[in-house]
Amino acid sequence: MSTAASLHRSRKRKNAVMMALCTIAAGIGLVWLALILGALLYKGLSGLSLSGFTQMTPPPGDAGGLLNAIYGSIVMTVIGIVVGTPIGVLAGTYMAEYGRFSRLTTVVRFINDILLSAPSIIVGLFVYELMVRPMGHFSAIAGAVALSILVIPVVVRTTEDMLNLVPNALREAGTAIGAPRWVVIRSVAYRAALSGIVTGIL
Repeated sequence: MSTAASLHRSRKRKNAVMMALCTIAAGIGLVWLALILGALLYKGLSGLSLSGFTQMTPPPGDAGGLLNAIYGSIVMTVIGIVVGTPIGVLAGTYMAEYGRFSRLTTVVRFINDILLSAPSIIVGLFVYELMVRPMGHFSAIAGAVALSILVIPVVVRTTEDMLNLVPNALREAGTAIGAPRWVVIRSVAYRAALSGIVTGIL
């Protein structure tokens, strides 16, 4: 008993020491974070104004805002999501529900994994060569296409993974009552996997 008690006390001491070290390390990190945020707020608040969000970007050297940049970012993001989400959801649905073991699914999954790991700068250069150079100027459409290419692989993977997590018993129950396969997917599989798919889209 004395040996067990001594081991217990030793473990408690070691645990207390490690907990103290971790707390000190976390505290040091929080202190530096607070200092950085404080410096940003102290030096940056004076430069913020409503005109920075309501006025267009002026020529160099003049005062103005960032309204066109904010508007352009919103437009490109919305178009990219609107274009990329349906393609990604439909592709992920096919891979999980219709062609789970087909060769096409294997090829699409391989290409999708490559796109998932592709740096965004590579996608941007691809769209630049594909659209910007032939048109002769930058455009929101080109940016939206680049964003949709980045969105599609994420949505495909998330949709496939979430649908694969849906128990087959739910699908079999829907089939047993005579529901067509597309109805089972829409009313059973999608509902069960909705939260995960939405998380992937966001």
